[in-house]
Amino acid sequence: MNEEGFRVFLKKQRRSQGTIEQCVRLTGEFEAYLSEHRVGRGLDEAHPEDLEAFVLWKKKQRKSVNSYLWAIHRYYEYTSNEPMRRMANDMRQQEIATGRGRRRSLKLKDIQGVAAEHIEKLAAIGIVDVEGVLEAGRTKEEREELSRGSGVLLDEVMELVKLADLTRIVDIKGVRVRLLYEAGVDTVEKVSRYDPEGLRERIVEVNEERQILKRHPTLVETRYWVTQAKALQKVVEY
Repeated sequence: MNEEGFRVFLKKQRRSQGTIEQCVRLTGEFEAYLSEHRVGRGLDEAHPEDLEAFVLWKKKQRKSVNSYLWAIHRYYEYTSNEPMRRMANDMRQQEIATGRGRRRSLKLKDIQGVAAEHIEKLAAIGIVDVEGVLEAGRTKEEREELSRGSGVLLDEVMELVKLADLTRIVDIKGVRVRLLYEAGVDTVEKVSRYDPEGLRERIVEVNEERQILKRHPTLVETRYWVTQAKALQKVVEY
């Protein structure tokens, strides 16, 4: 591994020093695996099946592989090895999707800015998380019924449905979902229509004004959000 060149590449992407160290270390573990188990192959000679074998090997050790795949993806982005870069990225997306399916639904109390009284009123009728909000508020008629049944104003119900819908995008949770909403990017469809650069510019502008997040989302993150949004099926009728 050309460690010095990899570090310079990551630094140009404005990665933190901690992230750079982690990327080098995790990619180095893949390199060590190749040296031991795939004699004669280094990082630049690795094949997709080598990466698949490495991931299985790590899973047998009960290791989370997402960070490894992210680091390896960055390395092959640095070396312009498109097949391996794509392979690492696709495998990571599959791992994220699988994990998301096992993940507990986000609680309404964990979304920034949701009023305690609304949480209490919805809990009284059995709705405590974003999954419950989406199930009960997909259509205009259902939202009207939810408002009548809970005592939460219709406009507030609409806001909660939009927030819940946005959390279907991987990595968009309690604080980030509030930033998107406050930026006016309040539906999955709106996210999907943005280009990543334009989305980042918009949310950085709002975040600088309102200080919702401690750090601005990166272009890599907004690119991922847009990709996710384009792939999601429409579940809410606005």
